Amino acid sequence: MKQIDLVFRVLLGTVFILFGSSKFYAFMPSPPMTPKAANFIAAIISTGYLWQLVGVLEFFGGFLILSRKTTVIGLMILSPIIVNIIFYLGFLQYNIGPAPFVMISFLLISCSILAWQRKEQWKNLFQPK
Repeated sequence: MKQIDLVFRVLLGTVFILFGSSKFYAFMPSPPMTPKAANFIAAIISTGYLWQLVGVLEFFGGFLILSRKTTVIGLMILSPIIVNIIFYLGFLQYNIGPAPFVMISFLLISCSILAWQRKEQWKNLFQPK
C-alpha cells in the first residue's frame, strides 16, 4: 500500500504543481473548450486576482501532497479546488470527449485513496479535545 500511496501522491502533487505553475507562465497548451467553459475561464481571469490565487493554492497544495507528513494539509487546501474542477469538467466540458471524465476519475480516485490512507489523521483533526 505504501507504493500505491507514493504513486498517487507523486501523480496528484505533480499535476497540481504543473497546472498551478501554468497559471503564471502558460507553458502547457490550452485544451479544447466549449464556449461556456471558455466564458467561465475568461471571467475568472478577468477578475485580476482569482486565477493567480488558484494557481498559488494549486502549486503549494501540490508540494504539500508530495510530502507524506503534510499530505492532509495539501488535501485540505486542494479539496475546494478539486470540487470545482470536477463540476467544471462535468457540467461545462462533458461533450468534448472522454478526457474530462478521465480527469474526474483520476481526481476522485487519487484523493479518495490518499484521504483513506490517512483516516486516523482526519479523525484526530476533527475530534474535540
